[in-house]
Amino acid sequence: MVKSYFRSSWSKSSKRAIHECRKCDAVFFHMTKLIEHLKNAHGIERAFKCDQCGKAFRSPMNIKRHKLIHTGIKIFACDICSYSCNQKANLEYHRRRHAKDYAYKCELCNKGFLSKKEYVEHKNVHSGKKPYTCELCPKSYPYKNNLLVHKRVHHPELMQIIDRYNCAVCSSNFPYKRLLMRHMKSCHGVEQNLKTFLCDLCGKQVSSQSVLVTHTRTHTGEKPVSCEICGKHFSSRENVKLHQRTHTGEKPHICLQCGKGFTQRTSLVFHMRYHTGQRPYQCLICKKGFVSNTFLKKHQKTHSSNLISS
Repeated sequence: MVKSYFRSSWSKSSKRAIHECRKCDAVFFHMTKLIEHLKNAHGIERAFKCDQCGKAFRSPMNIKRHKLIHTGIKIFACDICSYSCNQKANLEYHRRRHAKDYAYKCELCNKGFLSKKEYVEHKNVHSGKKPYTCELCPKSYPYKNNLLVHKRVHHPELMQIIDRYNCAVCSSNFPYKRLLMRHMKSCHGVEQNLKTFLCDLCGKQVSSQSVLVTHTRTHTGEKPVSCEICGKHFSSRENVKLHQRTHTGEKPHICLQCGKGFTQRTSLVFHMRYHTGQRPYQCLICKKGFVSNTFLKKHQKTHSSNLISS
């Protein structure tokens, strides 16, 4: 985390964290007070910057959630399909698709959408509008994601380039997956399929036509595959297999250290942190680490109760 506007330290005398503003040397015992001070006194609304991509945030909790994107760790998994993410709010948003809890519905095709942005962009398809236009060429698109993909492929100079694709063989880093794949082939003799398929509803890129078909069902709500045991319907055979483990008790993901089994790989990853000692969620006040965000939040309540009692 890049703390360019403040520094934090631990006071042994008061046994609490001290946050000092680097602009005027003002000192605060609470991070929220420092955030208010930076905004009101210095006009700085986003004091927390990601040291990997430079994106700025208003609070330390926001940047901790954001930095999970760079690690690739996805600790929240859907119990219906294979979807996983690194934020609980995103998982809850995703589950609304399964429940068909749509806030907006298209009057022409009756498709449902969770957000107004999705709904408005979908209407562009019916009207033929393409409001998202490239600055360097005449190309235009009905979806913003389509335009972003176009820029990454044809005009990378318009995008903020980040070396986020790492070679597993050597220490080389690349801003785009296609450059990494090219490097793997030319330098290490490893060739992989670079072909991608683009969803015309949301702009998401997937690796194959079959994956695209399954992904499209998240928009249409189609669930053509059913569980032979309970009759529940799913969008793909993979999702049915995952669901059937609730009936069979199968736990194929086994911890090699203690032998404990899990139905999903993400649960095993979460469990392994107890063995490896990895604590990705750290308390900003006492620096204690935790294996999950839930445990961190529970711990942070102890600091709040101590402040109230004092």
